[in-house]
Amino acid sequence: MTVQNRHRIPCPHCSENLRVRKSQGLTPLYREAIFECRNEDCGWRGKASIEITHTIAPSDIPNPTVALPFVPRLRELITKQAHAANG
Repeated sequence: MTVQNRHRIPCPHCSENLRVRKSQGLTPLYREAIFECRNEDCGWRGKASIEITHTIAPSDIPNPTVALPFVPRLRELITKQAHAANG
């Protein structure tokens, strides 16, 4: 992955890009991270929570301990396909 393709999170105060100083996975779906502003004149630091909430495309090797709901559009598509197959 090149630097240009990475997602960036701006500082809520000065808009400079933040860097992750520490990250800890607490569950397969939840992670906490400490961010700090790259702008030395700003100096902001903060904590972020990152949660995976829905499945957009199902995994070909699903983890049986992870239960994520499908996004509504995918759920509707699966329901329509099931009805078509049964009807």
